[in-house]
Order: sequence, then structure tokens, then C-alpha cells
Amino acid sequence: MSQSPVNDFSGQATLRYKQGWRALNRLLHEDRSFSGNERDCAFLNCGGDSPSFATVSNVTGFDFPDDGRGLATVDWDFDGDLDVWLTARTAPRVRFLKNNAQPRPFVAFKLRGDGILANRDAIGARLELHLRGSKHPVRIRTLRGGEGFLSQSSNWLHFGLGDATGIEKLVIRWPGGKPQEITGLEAGKFYRILAGKGAEVFTPPAGRQPLTPSESQPAALDESARIVVPPGLPLPQLTTITADGTTQPWEPKSGRPTVINIWASWCAPCIAELTEWAAHEDAFTAAGVDIVAFNTDSLGENTTSDPTKVAALGKKFSFSLAGARLHEQGLHALDHLQRSVLDRWKPLPLPATFLADGKGELIAIYKGSVTSAQLLADLKLSDADPSQRRAAAIPFPGRWVDEKAGRADPQRVASLMLDHDEADAAIEYLDRCIAVLTPQQEQPGRKDQLGDIYYMAGLLQPASSKHKNRAIASLTAARDLIPVDLRIRKALAQELFGAGRAEEAAAEMLAAVKINSTDLSLKADLADLYERSRQFAKARAIYDEFLAANPKDAPARYRLAGVLVSLNDPRAAIQQYKQTLSDSPRTLEAANALARLLAGHPDDAIRSPDEALMLTQRLCSATKEKNPDFLDSLALALANKGQYPEAVAAAQKAISLLPANSGPAGEGIKSRLKLYQSNQPWRSPASPP
Repeated sequence: MSQSPVNDFSGQATLRYKQGWRALNRLLHEDRSFSGNERDCAFLNCGGDSPSFATVSNVTGFDFPDDGRGLATVDWDFDGDLDVWLTARTAPRVRFLKNNAQPRPFVAFKLRGDGILANRDAIGARLELHLRGSKHPVRIRTLRGGEGFLSQSSNWLHFGLGDATGIEKLVIRWPGGKPQEITGLEAGKFYRILAGKGAEVFTPPAGRQPLTPSESQPAALDESARIVVPPGLPLPQLTTITADGTTQPWEPKSGRPTVINIWASWCAPCIAELTEWAAHEDAFTAAGVDIVAFNTDSLGENTTSDPTKVAALGKKFSFSLAGARLHEQGLHALDHLQRSVLDRWKPLPLPATFLADGKGELIAIYKGSVTSAQLLADLKLSDADPSQRRAAAIPFPGRWVDEKAGRADPQRVASLMLDHDEADAAIEYLDRCIAVLTPQQEQPGRKDQLGDIYYMAGLLQPASSKHKNRAIASLTAARDLIPVDLRIRKALAQELFGAGRAEEAAAEMLAAVKINSTDLSLKADLADLYERSRQFAKARAIYDEFLAANPKDAPARYRLAGVLVSLNDPRAAIQQYKQTLSDSPRTLEAANALARLLAGHPDDAIRSPDEALMLTQRLCSATKEKNPDFLDSLALALANKGQYPEAVAAAQKAISLLPANSGPAGEGIKSRLKLYQSNQPWRSPASPP
């Protein structure tokens, strides 16, 4: 189970938290359980001075092959013993177990609070039943709200009396009220008690309908399934292995429906299925259907099959590529495809069949054997709209909660490929989706679907510069299809800026702000983009507008201070740095930037080495002199106070903490160190480049 971050909200801790949930959700998709399959258990108290328990799950009837969850007790038939309701994660979801044990002496109470001495449901009331002639003279029950996982037992409090000769009294300790004693109680009766009042005998209602017992007949395990797929899910790229061991891509024939079958020579259901299809080959030909059977003998653990046998079987069935072997990557792609359709991620069985229409879109998936009649009947779904597809997917009629049927989500296929470190396959699949779905973009809902696919394709492009143009092209196409999508605008702006096209990037971000002018985060992103593209005046205007609406945003105020430094407005920058520290005292970067400005500014009226020294000493103390940037600032402040030996020591310590390849940062400290060694302070340029 993923543990929520409590004190550590760093990027690494947050990533671990997200990865934990991702792994957990994958297990649940794969039909795992939070705690494994847990059968219900019943234990018998063996009594004695050292109580022990023995399992009686089987003899009491509790030992069902269920993944048990909840349990609630209730005297359902008012016969004086407790019956049991069970819930399970597996079917049947609810079971009732009637207690048919020999009746024993009992008494039961139902409490009702008056709303003054106790709450109406009397939750929290404690009952002490005092018995005569019993080895254990006091029995105690407490009325609780919730007694197990997603379970609530009856609010009748049941007492078994055992060998007691009678009831002496009942003491009720009402929540928030004084104890109440009740006498004159008899065994074998049900009592209702109102807080502060006496006990009233309750007579169970007559004419109750009895429950008819039955033996559960679990269905035989069968992994076969017919899954009708919503429109919009293209087939992935498949690759075959030829007889000489070379690979070549395979594409279905344009305009013709295709049946893709996955089989193996050692799989008896596969052979039976292909034999049945071969007997109806004329019907497939008349319907214009191509049957492509891919052999998988060389994949997985069974790699010792006879190629001659495979080839002979292929000729026997006479289907296209019946003897051709499917490349492992293609099998993975088909597996990801079928897992993406349902939330239940079960492995692809043998045989498995995929029915696609003439456009290359998937119609249905068949796990296990499927008859030729079913394949031919499902061909009519090629031209079905989403509602008709959905109706064909279920074995019974009904009324849908949402009358609008949706389309398939190709991004789920790509996401599964990414989960299995197959980024190239994911990009390739999205490209195929674009090629298949672009001619249909004028259909209802297709533009948004295509835009989402282009968006994901743009995000998945590698970060290298040679892929920048592809990423920009994909995101531009996504923007053109869904111009009001803020995600796309922001992603495109980032890619354009990374490609050195700052003005275009700013235009995209500005368009995003116009789409939703109330989104402050968009304005902060726009200001940041202006700042990084050195359009400081525009950045200042946006930051001012942002902070007017969100004055306590310390990160934005800190960035504004940096912009003001770049605009050569040090007084305003100092004011913003100080306000940042007032709003967020632990913003160490703001304290460091303020100290450097006060220590090294060329204007004597601005410079304040004393204040800078105080700030940098605090920074170095807080970080135990382990931060080279803060030590560099300390050296700068010391040198501007004329304390050159101390400045040299601080600069040298900063250099010792830098990595071997520290780049310009290291060179800057070293150049300042030379000034300190010559008894010269360092001054920042009046307007930083």
C-alpha cells in the first residue's frame, strides 16, 4: 500500500507515492485483491481456564470458495439464535446463513434513546446482564455503530443465557446519562427499552415470508469471452517472421474486413476452431472477409514445436499466413489492445481472435474459441454507431444510466505500452490511430478524439532536438482540432520555447490565458515564459496582475523580484524580496538573492553589507555550511565589509563543496575569490545581462 507523504513533500517522495498507487492499481486491474483471497472462517471457543479456539469453518458451512469481506449477525427469524449475512468480493456477493442449531435460552433487547439522555439510536450504550446460578454471572454487550468491514449487525442486543437459572437484573449505562436498572425480565423474550422507561415485551410480526435454502452452484471456470469494442480503436502494427527468419510488417487489405487469429499447433481448441472455420470458408469468401491466422509456436516457453508440422497445418487450413509466425512484439501489441478495452487485465489466451472492419478498426475480441457463425453475424457491426455497438456488447436488454454511448480510447493502448517500457510502440500506435481516424474527423466526437491522440503523441516524443519538430507538429495539429484545450496550448508553448521560438510560445500561452482569464496559474505560467524569453516588462505586468489577485503567493513574488532586478529597479526588487520573506520565511532562495543584491550592488545608496552579512550568516547556519551558493554569498558580504581573509575562507569552502564539473557557477566563485585575495570587493553589473 502506498504511504501518503506526511512531512516530506519533495519530488522524490511524491513520485514514490504516485508509483505506489500505480503499482496497486495495476494489481487490481490484473484481478488481484488488496489482501489476497480470504475465505470466511468460524472458530469455536473451547472454553476452559486458558481459552482456546478451534476452526469449525467446514462443519458450520462457512467454508465457501469466496473472497470474503463483510459479516453481520441478526436473529433474522426471531427464533432466539443469531443468523449470519455474508458479503464477498466474488459472486454470489451476498449470502444468508440460517442458524439451525438446537434452541438455547436467550434474551434480546432493542434500545431507543430519548434524544436527551442518549442519542436516538442509543449508540454507545452498555448493557450489563446479571444472571442467577451462572458460572459467569455478568454478561456485557455494547451497542456499536459499525462492527466490521462495511458491515453493521442488527441493533438488537442478543444474550445467550447458558445454564443460568434466571435473570436478576439488567443495568443500562446510557451514553451521557445515569445508569438505569431493570428487573422482572424473563428468558426467551424480546424487549424494547426507551431511555428512562421500563422494558416492553416485543412480539415478532406474523406472516413473515420464509427464505428458501439453496445450494450454490458455481459456474464452471471459462475464460472464453466475446467482447464488442466501441468504435475508434485501430489495430496495432503487426510483424511476421518469414520462413528464412526475416521480419516484415503486415497490414490488412484496405476495404476488406479481417479476422486475425492467434493459434498454436499444440493447442487442441485452436485446431478445432480453425477446422470449423475451414469448413465454412465459402461463407467467409462470400462475405468478403479475409482470415489471417498467425502461429505462435516459437513464442513463450513452448519453442520446440516442429516447423514442418506448423507449415502442414497452415496448408490444411489454407488461410492467409496460416503458417506464418507472429513476432513477439506484435503479440504484445495485441495483448495491450485487448487489455485496454476492459478494466480487467487478463492475459491473452489461446486461441484468440480479433475482428476488424475494412478501415482497420477493431469490432470485437474473442477470447477462446468462436464459431464462424458468430464472426459472420458480428460483421454487421462494422457500420454500427456507438449506441448499437454498446447494445450488442451485452447479453441482456436494459436501460442505460447514461444514454450517450462513448467511443474507444486509443490512448489507453498507448498507456499500457508505456507501462511496459514500449515507448516506441506507443508512438507508432498513436501514429496509426491518426492515419485511420483522420478521414473520419468530421464525424461527431472525432475531432476531440483525434486532438487528444495528437496531444499524447506530442508529449511522447523524445526530448532530443531532432524530435522537437515532430512534437511541435503533433501539438499544433491537436491545437487546431481542439483550440480551447488549455493542456494543449501549454504543452505547445513549452515545446516552442524549447525550440527557441519564444514569441510563438508566448502567443500560445497568451491564448490560453484568454480562454480562461480567471485561471491564475495560467497567468503565472505566462509571466514565467515572458521572463525566460527576456521580455521583462511584459513579465512584470503579468506578475503585478497575478499578485493583485493572489498577494500571498511567495513563489510568484520571488520571481517578480528577479524580474525587477533584470529591469534595473533594485529598490522595488528589495521590497519584493522582503515581502516574500515576510510571507514565507523559509524561502531561502529569496533570502540569498536579497543578500547578494544588498552586498554587491554598485550603488552605495542601495548596498547594505551589514544586512547582507546577517542574512548570509543565517543561511549558512541553517544549512550547516553545506550549501556552496550560500557560502559564496557570505564571502561576497564579508568582502564588501572589508573582511577579506574571512571572505577568502568562505569562498574556498564554497569551491570545495562544488562538484568536479561545476561549469559557470564554479568559474564565477573562483573569479570572485581572486578579487578577495587582492583585497577587492565584487560588484554586480548595474543591469545584469
